[in-house]
Amino acid sequence: MHNTILAADSGSTSTNWALVSENGLEKQINTNGINPYYMSVEEIRHILETELLPALPQLDRENIREICFYGSGCSTPSKAALIQDALSLISPNASIFASHDVLASARAACGEDKGIACILGTGSNSCVYDGKNIVRNAISLGYFLGDEGSGIHIGKLFLTRYLKNRVSPELKRATDEHFHLSFEEILNGIYQQDKPNRFIAPFSRFILDHAFEFQDLNDIVRQSFTEFVQEYIRPFPEAESYPICFVGSVAFLMREILQEVFADEGYRIERIVRYPIEGLVSYYQKQLQQNK
Repeated sequence: MHNTILAADSGSTSTNWALVSENGLEKQINTNGINPYYMSVEEIRHILETELLPALPQLDRENIREICFYGSGCSTPSKAALIQDALSLISPNASIFASHDVLASARAACGEDKGIACILGTGSNSCVYDGKNIVRNAISLGYFLGDEGSGIHIGKLFLTRYLKNRVSPELKRATDEHFHLSFEEILNGIYQQDKPNRFIAPFSRFILDHAFEFQDLNDIVRQSFTEFVQEYIRPFPEAESYPICFVGSVAFLMREILQEVFADEGYRIERIVRYPIEGLVSYYQKQLQQNK
């Protein structure tokens, strides 16, 4: 195997790595999430050394010509540089590219076609994509101040209602039986943990698992998606004519509700891809074939 590209799509909780050749996917590896906003170079390198490198023999590393890393924390030059520094550990001879996960979503969902590319997973974002580059990006403020439509945002909406006793008795009972957490324990998990987004994540999964069982949860998901439209779609006039494409597990698992909300708001969704890495494999395979 020669002349490969190592592509990575990373969120706060997990990173999907794909070793791609002109024949397609050669190897896929999953590690913990990597985010330079919350992690140092040393912490990132520890993940690489203990989780990634053991699955990449020396020969694989020597054949990597380019490492392409996409992550939610790579939106500024300084954070992208931090990632590039850490990734040099993998293969000192490979060129390293680090960019925002919105570009990954555009390349994964739209390929080489123009469109409005959206992310709905642990976090959320959107952009106008011309088939090669991001023309304009929505303003994303992260899980604390933004990320409308995302799993974390849905989880926060639910916890607000749950802690204020604004959910049905049936939903409250199901939540109590599932989590066994007191009012104080939930607040401590949110306000006293280093990474509250990881504390909220199990509540997000609970909601996605039961959104069609409890009307309260269905309503919360719809509210979150409606806010996503307002923050991430309406600011783009191109959304009236460009195809709208999504990547992310929340978009995929809640696609029925998502499509209904978009239809109500006057938009149509063209494509929903669950895992960005699948689209990135196709994207980079085509690049390698074209550059033979």
